[in-house]
Amino acid sequence: MNTHLMCRPKRLALVLMLALAAGSASAAAPARKAPARTQQMEEAQRRYERGREFYEEGDFRAALVEFQRAHELAPSYRLLYNIAQVQYQLQDYAGALKSFQQYLDDGGADVSAQRRDEVQREVERLRSRVATLDIVTRPVGAQVSVDDQPVGRTPLAEPVVVSAGRRKVTAELPGEPPVTRMVDVAGMDTLRVQLEFAPPPAPKPSAAPVAAAPEAPSPSLTARATEPRGVPWKMWAATGALAAGAGVTALLANSAANDLKTQRDTFGVTRAQLEDASSKTKTLALTSDLLTGAAVVAAGISAFMTFSGGSPDAAPAPSAPSVRMGVGPGGVGVAGAF
Repeated sequence: MNTHLMCRPKRLALVLMLALAAGSASAAAPARKAPARTQQMEEAQRRYERGREFYEEGDFRAALVEFQRAHELAPSYRLLYNIAQVQYQLQDYAGALKSFQQYLDDGGADVSAQRRDEVQREVERLRSRVATLDIVTRPVGAQVSVDDQPVGRTPLAEPVVVSAGRRKVTAELPGEPPVTRMVDVAGMDTLRVQLEFAPPPAPKPSAAPVAAAPEAPSPSLTARATEPRGVPWKMWAATGALAAGAGVTALLANSAANDLKTQRDTFGVTRAQLEDASSKTKTLALTSDLLTGAAVVAAGISAFMTFSGGSPDAAPAPSAPSVRMGVGPGGVGVAGAF
């Protein structure tokens, strides 16, 4: 590499000067274009020299840019040899292979047999360091790039030759997010890379008519229908209280009756004391009878409500039980219909 690249300056300058002379002597070229052509040749010479300096300093990427710019200004197959050598140093094996092949094609018979053999050996070695990517997209018409370098629009005319290693393949369509795939390829591989863009969203189905919601029942009916029905505890509590009161007054009435009997058997008790004790006994007995009757009636109502599933707070049914109670001199009378 160094031998061929470093011994080229004078030979390249001679090529450029000959090209300039040919351009000046051409009868078809207008005279006014000669100064512009001369400036291009001089600019190409300066860039070639600058590329040599970058190469000697080890800045291969800057050297490549300068050599390529010189080739654009003054195309020469000899420059392609230098470009291929620098691409090889940058491990751009696909680029070096392409430049060497173009060097042989453009040079043709001007390339010596010794140099042609040398370049052919380089080409064979580079072919073992490159791979081939068959890139397709769905839909077609996408701009494709490999390692951020554009390679064309699908469908591509031919597969893309890339250097072995990890490659970044990207496809772009207007109005769509880019699709990217990272692929690992070895030397002499052939790989199909398919990039698919997201399909367009399916049309939304038309909204079905909304059925009318059933009429909500009245809050009062809902509350009444869901009201818990169970044992009427309040009525049973009242029944218990009445029964307890009846029991207590019965004991008091019995005690008063015993006191009355004792006073009647006692000498010296006045008539007023006997009448007072008798009145007390009758009052307690009557109270006990009243409480007992009320307890019996309450127990009947509680039992009816318990077994019929009623509620003490519910409105009375049309056939609600009726109870009548009467009090007489000798006791208490209770009558009712259930």
